[in-house]
Amino acid sequence: MVQIHLDIKLIRTIKELLLRLQDGESEHLVKEDVAQHMQQVNTLDIALNMQEILYRDNDITTSAIKQFFNIYHSLYGQAIHDIAVANADHPSHPIQILKKENEVFESLLTRINRHVDAIEKDQQQPTDPLLEEMQQLGSLYSHYNRKEKLYFPILERYGIYTLSRTMWADDDRIRTLYKGTKRMMEKIPDVNFRYVKEAFEDLEQACKDMIFQEEYFLLPITQSIFKEADWLAIAKESNVFGYAVEEPQLDWIPEPESEGATKDENDTRDTEHLRFGGGYLTINEANHILNNLPLEITFVDKNGIFKYFNELVESSEMMFIRTPTSIGRNVAMCHPPKSMKKVMHLIHDLKEKRRDSESMWFKKKDQFVHVTYKGLFDENDEYLGILEYVQDIQPFMDLPREVKRELS
Repeated sequence: MVQIHLDIKLIRTIKELLLRLQDGESEHLVKEDVAQHMQQVNTLDIALNMQEILYRDNDITTSAIKQFFNIYHSLYGQAIHDIAVANADHPSHPIQILKKENEVFESLLTRINRHVDAIEKDQQQPTDPLLEEMQQLGSLYSHYNRKEKLYFPILERYGIYTLSRTMWADDDRIRTLYKGTKRMMEKIPDVNFRYVKEAFEDLEQACKDMIFQEEYFLLPITQSIFKEADWLAIAKESNVFGYAVEEPQLDWIPEPESEGATKDENDTRDTEHLRFGGGYLTINEANHILNNLPLEITFVDKNGIFKYFNELVESSEMMFIRTPTSIGRNVAMCHPPKSMKKVMHLIHDLKEKRRDSESMWFKKKDQFVHVTYKGLFDENDEYLGILEYVQDIQPFMDLPREVKRELS
């Protein structure tokens, strides 16, 4: 785990400096105090402590933050953006992809803004170009999902939690704003255009704020602490979530050192029989059985750690996408902040046997997804964790006849 220096005194000092810049105090005067207090503090610690400030007080402006980092750069020659990462200049590196996508979003926002201004001046303007650009902006879902499911779990392994919590909440707000704005645009001209413009302005500002957060916090922090294996994991699993840019080639990635089992270990896995239920299976057999059940299975252990999922299909085809990067993550961190309270309440009820199980079901394209959460207990009634199983029950709805008793 990375040594993180969250310091109350440092947090107070940084906040005071930011507020002075925000109130319009001369950069020259603030610079003297930055030199006095920040001489022994590196950019990573500044970024992490500043994140704590923004988590507690969201009134700090992006302008003040940029001014602060510009002053720090002028004093010590360390820019928040200039953190060396091996191979990061390759166009297929996750860092470059994230940057390119933000460039795409900025360009789309600019073009959508022009369409909005044109329609405001002349409401006879066609709306198709506007809706096409909004449809493209929807690729931010892939961008945010990739960040939440691949970057955040690795950050948490290094003991960094505030960044993922604040960003995920902001991502959810952007998703909500996007849905509402797009819905209003689809109703033009049957809706007062003033409301359309106001909705887009809110969305635009939220998107720009997120681009800023990723540029000044997510990228510098990850570039400072992620190892090559972390970037490798992100690159390998990214295509599951899709891209806002053309899917990259991964030929830049070095081959990881072999960590596979030895021949003897493989032999044991294939030949040694272990007791399972009413019989015996090898590990290899048990693994293939679990991977061929017509269910997506997830297990969270008694400590709330996401420990296992079966591989019935490729991650990209799962009803609930899971990737190896999330293994070891606390279940509370696997869900958006807005749903965390409900999730933890359910887990507590299942653990305390207030509920034996809980189910939900919903339509997803051509699937009818049925989800069950069940508390697991051993023969001594000791709590083991939570089993989640997910199944597409649409095929049962589509059975051609009531009874079929014979094999084909």
